[in-house]
Amino acid sequence: MNDANEIDFNDMINLATQLIQHNQPTLTYQYIIIDEYQDISYSRFHLIKTIRELSGARLICVGDDWQSIYRFAGSDISLFSHFEKYVGKHEKLFIEQTYRNSQSLIDITSKYIQKNKKQIPKNPTSQKESLENPIQFVYYSPHNADDVFIRAVEQLIQKMGHKPILVLGRHSFDINEFIKLTPNSRIKYNERNDTITIKGLEDLDINYITVHKSKGLEADNVIVLNLKNHLLGFPNKMTDDPMLALLLSDDEEYRFAEERRLFYVALTRTKNEVVLLIPTDVSLFAEELLTDNAFLFSANDEKVNKTNCPYCQTGYLVVRQNPIKNNHFLGCSHYPSCNQTFNDITILENTLLCSSCESGFMTKRKGHYGDFLGCTNYPKCRNTIDLG
Repeated sequence: MNDANEIDFNDMINLATQLIQHNQPTLTYQYIIIDEYQDISYSRFHLIKTIRELSGARLICVGDDWQSIYRFAGSDISLFSHFEKYVGKHEKLFIEQTYRNSQSLIDITSKYIQKNKKQIPKNPTSQKESLENPIQFVYYSPHNADDVFIRAVEQLIQKMGHKPILVLGRHSFDINEFIKLTPNSRIKYNERNDTITIKGLEDLDINYITVHKSKGLEADNVIVLNLKNHLLGFPNKMTDDPMLALLLSDDEEYRFAEERRLFYVALTRTKNEVVLLIPTDVSLFAEELLTDNAFLFSANDEKVNKTNCPYCQTGYLVVRQNPIKNNHFLGCSHYPSCNQTFNDITILENTLLCSSCESGFMTKRKGHYGDFLGCTNYPKCRNTIDLG
C-alpha cells in the first residue's frame, strides 16, 4: 500500500490523530456524541481522546455491551466496560425499556447473555404481550432438512400471517450448505438480493443474511440456521483460536464471549418468535438454552416436552455425536455426572417411558407378527406393546 501511495480506513483514523497532535489546531467542540460505542476501537478512541484534550469537549456515548460483535474489525469491549478507566469521572444512564421483543423472550435472553459476568448487568423490560414459547426448537436431520424448514415457515405464516421472515446464519455460506442437504431442494437462495424462494410458496417475503449484518435490524419472525457443534458452527470455534487472537485485541476470559453476544443478537432480532433449526450435532448454545429453560422441543409436526433422563431424573436427553463411530446417540445433559445414553434418537420424536422398568423408552420394532413397541432396556426388560 505504501508503494502504491494508498491508505485504508484505519490509516485514515491514525493519520488524522497524528495530524491533530502535530498541528495542535484550535478546536471549540462542546460535545462529542458517539453512537454504537460498544464497537469502538483503540485507534478511534485515541482520535476522540486527542480532540477532547484540545477542546475540553464532554463525551456522550450510547451503546450496548451485550451487542459488541466486531472484535474481528478491531473493536475492544474493554473501552466500554471499563469506561471510567479510559474517560474518567462520568454518569451512567440505563435505557432499559425495549419495544421489539416480548418480555418472555427478554427474560430468556437476558439470563443467557449475563452468564458472562463481565457484561454490564441490566434489567430490560417490555410492555409487549408475552409469548408462551418465543423460542421454538425444531430438530432436523440430513434426510428431512428441506421439509422441516418449509414446515417451520408454513407454521409461522399460519400463526402470524404473511409477514416477512428473516433467516439468519452465522456465516454467509450457511444457507447454501443447508440447501445442499436435500437433492432437488424446493428452497432457492438468490445471493444478489439475499432473497429465499420456496417452490409452491413463491409469494412469501423471506430473506437470508448473516447475524453480523442483522445488527440494528428487526423482523416479524426469525429463523436461525445450522446451530451445529462444529468448528464453523455456532459458536464458531475459530474465533477463540490462539493464532487468530494474536491479530486481535486482548481476548476475553469467558469462553466464546463474543460468539455469545452474537447469538444474543440473533435471538433478539424478532418481534415475535425465533425458530432455531437444530441438527443432530446440536450447538453448545442451543443445548445451553434447552438446559436452562423448560422449552418445548418441536420434532417434525409434533411438539413434545423436553425428554427427561429416566436415570438421574433432573437432566434431559440431548443429541450427541460419536466422532469415532460417526453416529449419533442421546446422552444426558448432566454428563459426566450422569452417563446414561440411548442409541435411538427417535425417542425425542415420540417419548414413551416404559411402564414396567421406568428407566427405558418404548421404541418401534419389527417382529414376526408385525410392528410393536419394545423397551430400550431389552433383554433386561421385555415389556412390549402390540401395534397390530
